[in-house]
Amino acid sequence: MTKFLALIAATLLAFAAQAGDKDKTHDMKTTATFDALDKNADSQISKTEASADSKLSDNFAALDTNGDGYLSKAEFMAKGKT
Repeated sequence: MTKFLALIAATLLAFAAQAGDKDKTHDMKTTATFDALDKNADSQISKTEASADSKLSDNFAALDTNGDGYLSKAEFMAKGKT
């Protein structure tokens, strides 16, 4: 009986750990479009422009894959594909 309870507890802990280990890139969906966020129409989104959308702003560094401080249209579009 003790081994059975230990097995149940271990299983529940594994499920809880998996649920908490969610990849944040899957939560990056935003309703704003690239063009709407690109206020100065320079074909890139700065950190300042991204601040108009809280989810995008929170995940800006992860999306800026080349580390240049801006999101290209390709980086912005890739947010939902990771």
